[in-house]
Amino acid sequence: MFGQYFGRYLVENNKISQAELDKIMMDFENKPVKLGDIAVAEKLLTTKQADDINELQKKMDMRFGDIAIEKGYLLAEEVTYLLNMQGNPYIKFVQAVTDHNILTLEQIEVCLEEYKADNDLSDCDIDALKSGDIDRIIPIFVDTDIPYTGDCIGLAIRNIIRFINSSIVLKKSYKTKEYSFGNLAFQQMVGDQQFFVGFAAKGKELLHIAEPFAKENFTEMDEDAFDSVCEFINCTNGLYASKLSMEDIHIDMTPPFFVINQKLISDGDIYVLPILINGEQVDLLVAVNNPVRIN
Repeated sequence: MFGQYFGRYLVENNKISQAELDKIMMDFENKPVKLGDIAVAEKLLTTKQADDINELQKKMDMRFGDIAIEKGYLLAEEVTYLLNMQGNPYIKFVQAVTDHNILTLEQIEVCLEEYKADNDLSDCDIDALKSGDIDRIIPIFVDTDIPYTGDCIGLAIRNIIRFINSSIVLKKSYKTKEYSFGNLAFQQMVGDQQFFVGFAAKGKELLHIAEPFAKENFTEMDEDAFDSVCEFINCTNGLYASKLSMEDIHIDMTPPFFVINQKLISDGDIYVLPILINGEQVDLLVAVNNPVRIN
């Protein structure tokens, strides 16, 4: 997931081309990570030290970590730490970039600092993105402390990753009282708390939800495609309703609907979370205890 965020930034800022990113992501999925690259990225070895060990491996039938310990470059516990990091998304991305000689490690570090500054991210935010842990990533883009709203959005995102696409990219959420759309699928939940949950897009982007969930190909946002998106919303809201019932909060789900080319209006806040799926934007909309009208 780190590669999706940082890679997109590199392309948008002309640091690499889209073709180079595609090549990186293909390697990212398929190649094992070299221990030397991890050690350099973690600043436990210099590039020269890693290169020295790689050269020695051509002459000695020894593992990288064993040579590093023998040379006094690393402690045994540091080698263990590095071995545990070999599945780290950031490290895998860095290796794919350097393997293709697209950027050096030094250039990657400079770009990462620029990415952090341009997006107003903290060191903790960057660490969360590097980890690939969606539960750590969600709070970067959504205020998860907002009662009910944060939990509802978080569950929806996790379900998108589970059932729709594991390589989504989140953008910063925002609040609005009016929202115009081309296509909208939504459901309301009523009871002890009132919820409005929907997915909207300007054009056919909701197909990126409809197709994987239905396991069918759709050419247009026709009734069948909308039904698939509505069923996904119903599935997600059903899980959330079950969670709330265990907290003694009872709600009923109304049937999901779809509408086109209209506007949502609310006296309260509608939370909008833009989500890139296959590079195209779908907005997740959530309003809690604020009636939403379709105009």
